[in-house]
Amino acid sequence: MTQSLPYSKELLQCVEAGSEDLLLGAKAVSRVLNPDSDLADVDSRLLYLAEEIQKRGESVEAMLKVFHDEGFKRVDEDNFHEYVNSDIAHVLASKEGIPITYVAIILGVTAHLSLTSHGVNFPGVFLAQVDDTIVNPIDFSILNYEEFTSNLKKRNIDVPDRPELASNSDILKRMFNNLQEVASAKGDVVRRLEFVDYMELIEPDDWFPHFKRAEAWASMGDYGAARSELKIARGFLSDESTIAMIDRNLAQLPERSDGDQILN
Repeated sequence: MTQSLPYSKELLQCVEAGSEDLLLGAKAVSRVLNPDSDLADVDSRLLYLAEEIQKRGESVEAMLKVFHDEGFKRVDEDNFHEYVNSDIAHVLASKEGIPITYVAIILGVTAHLSLTSHGVNFPGVFLAQVDDTIVNPIDFSILNYEEFTSNLKKRNIDVPDRPELASNSDILKRMFNNLQEVASAKGDVVRRLEFVDYMELIEPDDWFPHFKRAEAWASMGDYGAARSELKIARGFLSDESTIAMIDRNLAQLPERSDGDQILN
């Protein structure tokens, strides 16, 4: 079923590329959000930024200076929960976005340069690694990873000791997870389920899309569908603590709702 989703071919090609050509997937996300997105303009803007960086010496510092000089900034809190923040075409044009979209832009720009870049998985915020430097895309600054994580650990926050480089699959799943959270905040259950379908497309054997789909069904009062999705999620798991969490959610579901069959 997920194979019939619009732009599934491009997304799967991006996943199969491992950590190369993320732009293919980012453009597909743009088209999912806006079928009329001007993808040629995306290429043009990325090339322009790369050329400006080259003029300044093609370094991490030069790249960050260009982003600052061009006026890129984080979207303000009032507009944070909007679909367009995950649309690379919109973010390049408006110069306002969220960290993960800015990481996709950094990767798209550095594809034209000698700089090597990757996304970095991190709780709560998505980071970039350019050459050996960690970049915080919230404000386009260089981040001392050891100092940053040390401060979080002092607050008993569990964080990776070393930067965990992200694959295209990691990045695209996180983008669609962000989008389903936006849809949830908007009360747009149909769109939320669509974004969860894309998460499952990207990683079919992952428990998490089924968990999120269960949340969506439960929000509509379809507890039978929610129960079924939680049981599917449970079947993908081996981690006992996550299984226990799923079991708690199953136990909390009402036994019956209008049109809902009790499962034996």
